[in-house]
Amino acid sequence: MKIALIHATTTALNPIERAFYEEAPGVELFHFMDTSLLAMMEKSGSLTPEIIRHFSLLVNLAVQSEVDCIQLTCSAFNNVTTILQPLYPIKLFRSDEAMLNEALTYERIGLISTVKETPIALLSYLREKKPDILVESLVDPGTIHLLSQGRKEEHDKRIREMVYQIDGKVDVIVLSQYSMEHVATQLNPSVPILTAPRAAAKHCLAYLRGLPSS
Repeated sequence: MKIALIHATTTALNPIERAFYEEAPGVELFHFMDTSLLAMMEKSGSLTPEIIRHFSLLVNLAVQSEVDCIQLTCSAFNNVTTILQPLYPIKLFRSDEAMLNEALTYERIGLISTVKETPIALLSYLREKKPDILVESLVDPGTIHLLSQGRKEEHDKRIREMVYQIDGKVDVIVLSQYSMEHVATQLNPSVPILTAPRAAAKHCLAYLRGLPSS
């Protein structure tokens, strides 16, 4: 199996690689990255034609590499899959599809994000599937950049503070960015914590194996 991973930040690399290799050690992963995308999104606040063109270039490269499917790893850009999927014969997966499907089994969802555009993409998916879903969203814009600045402890502390702020008000807590996955082990909230990398890997592999997936 050959899977393309499309990244907008370097912080997604380790979590998704680890998830895939632990679930399927023989899988071949092809990485395609454009680190200018996040800055473009933060400046525009939405999927502009320029952002979509950048993604098209990455998807084209992935398709030319003859991969079996494409997995996005940055939640802020998830809605680009709806735009681009009709143009390509292979499956494009959102970064958080499997995680959000699990979250939808709960009545009240708490979203924790470190990129201000992420809740827009996640909420559109959740409300398309379940219009009356109750969602409480907390976002600390730009916190994701602390990781690339070597300020991991500060990053993790901010995530923990948001989780404990929302704990008790919802039935499940979603850590929206792949870069937050490691913080889940530092928490002991009263409700379940969901992270995306492992769920995404399992979902993608199940699709390729022709198995039922969430």
